[in-house]
Amino acid sequence: MASCEKCWREAGGSAERYAELIKINGCSPEEQAGGVDAKHCPKCKKKTVHVYVQRCMNPDCVYNPEEII
Repeated sequence: MASCEKCWREAGGSAERYAELIKINGCSPEEQAGGVDAKHCPKCKKKTVHVYVQRCMNPDCVYNPEEII
C-alpha cells in the first residue's frame, strides 16, 4: 500500500505522527500521490499516480502500471 505523501512529509519521518495525520487530514488523491511531484494517470487523466509506487491513488480509477503500452 502506498503512503500518503502529504501526511508523511508533515509527520517529518515519525511513524506515530503519520498514523495520527492519516486519521485526521482527509487528503485528496492528488495529495496522497505526492502533490506537485505526482504524475498524470493515463486512465483517469488526474495527477494521481503516486510518486514512488506508480499506482493511481484515485479510488475510482483502475489504472494498473503493468498495462502500459
